[in-house]
Amino acid sequence: MAKRLLTLTLAVVLGVAFVAPAMAEVQNIKVSGDMIMRGIYRDNLDFVKDSGDETEAWISTGVRVGVGVEFTDNVMAMVRVINERDWGKSVIQTAAGAGTVVGLPLDTSDDIKLDLAYAKINDLFIPGLNVTLGRQELLLGKGFVVGNVNSNLTAAANTAIRAWDLTSRKSFDAIKAEYELGIAPLSFTVMGAKIIEESNNAVTALIPIPAGDSDLWGLNVAYQMDNAVIEGYLLNLKRQAIPVLVTDKYDIWTLGARVDHDVAALPGFNYNLELGYQFGDGADVNGDGTSDDKKAWAGTADVSYTFNNPYSPKIGAAYTYYSGPDFSATVADDEGWDPIFPDGQAGRIGNVTNAVLSGTPAAFLAGIGNATNLSVPKIYASFKPGEKHALSLDWYIDTQSTEVPAGTGDKLGWEVDLGYAYQLNSDVTMGLSIGYMEADDDFVGTGAGVDDTAMEVIGSVSLAF
Repeated sequence: MAKRLLTLTLAVVLGVAFVAPAMAEVQNIKVSGDMIMRGIYRDNLDFVKDSGDETEAWISTGVRVGVGVEFTDNVMAMVRVINERDWGKSVIQTAAGAGTVVGLPLDTSDDIKLDLAYAKINDLFIPGLNVTLGRQELLLGKGFVVGNVNSNLTAAANTAIRAWDLTSRKSFDAIKAEYELGIAPLSFTVMGAKIIEESNNAVTALIPIPAGDSDLWGLNVAYQMDNAVIEGYLLNLKRQAIPVLVTDKYDIWTLGARVDHDVAALPGFNYNLELGYQFGDGADVNGDGTSDDKKAWAGTADVSYTFNNPYSPKIGAAYTYYSGPDFSATVADDEGWDPIFPDGQAGRIGNVTNAVLSGTPAAFLAGIGNATNLSVPKIYASFKPGEKHALSLDWYIDTQSTEVPAGTGDKLGWEVDLGYAYQLNSDVTMGLSIGYMEADDDFVGTGAGVDDTAMEVIGSVSLAF
């Protein structure tokens, strides 16, 4: 029923959307885009003491170019393409399991992908009702739950760039309707996104959805004040069961709330809190072939203070929690938090940790997943030693698993990230990021084949136009 409703809604609104531009007059055309080049060095992200060289170093480029067109009658359209590539990369077609070349090199690094393609109609039928249709970015709050459709892809699922955790591709194929009340600073957003079309995806690497026709629906209500915003949201992520391949259904709801407040009585002091609870039909965790009740939660809290002086020094503390699965012998419910499509995850769990999770090493396959089963305290500081210079330091003190099997430790280790940015001018920024992680034995295990330290260094030059 939901799929039929989505199809009908899309057909009706698309009819309105594309008839209107055909009759409208072009008022303005704007070309925009950005480019980022990164030199990436990574050492031992799998925590395995290899016999050969453990380091990787390469250069990557990401380019986006978009064209926005404004029409009369409150209609606009946006198309943006993207190319992300590692320098000198090519993919060789090989026979399955044989490792022998069966064709010429197949270079996918120069592929141009469609990043954005949407039409937006403002004041549709009534003042304050804005509708956006097509491939677009969806962001709830600061992206704790929804913001990046590709955030749950494993590194092996991507063939364009090696550092998949750094991708700029975030867009959803979606319909979004926004309504501003007018008489109060209250807004409502309803959205529906097609995540997987079963006819095009027999198997997918998305987590936690192994396969199936999948849709995301959501309602967000926001109350915006001069110095604060309060939001509440309800999301539904549903996957249709596939006989033989997937027998249990997956239909979870996420109920959440967020507050972000700049305290007027103490200028420079900010706090933001977000909490989410998941319920519905989760994964089959007890192995009986049917879905188990989803009962999971996650939250993040951040408190900071920015001093009022020319150097803009800032200090802060944050904490992020994702519930983990029940490893007991009597497990009955699916208690592990399922990441929907988070954005900005590295800022909550650490740059190196995020890169390790995106690579999906074997250590994470036994209960430690992408933005789930984690407890992460963090302290941070930043300041500007000059008008064009900025320094930052993030320390993820004692990352732990929230749940572990009996006889297994829960400590994952600690991480420190150092950042530097130089604003050459209004268009060009140069940056340097250094991340170091020391993992605990409870995370990487023990033995001669273990190396418990990992490091990455990223130098970048970005240009916006």
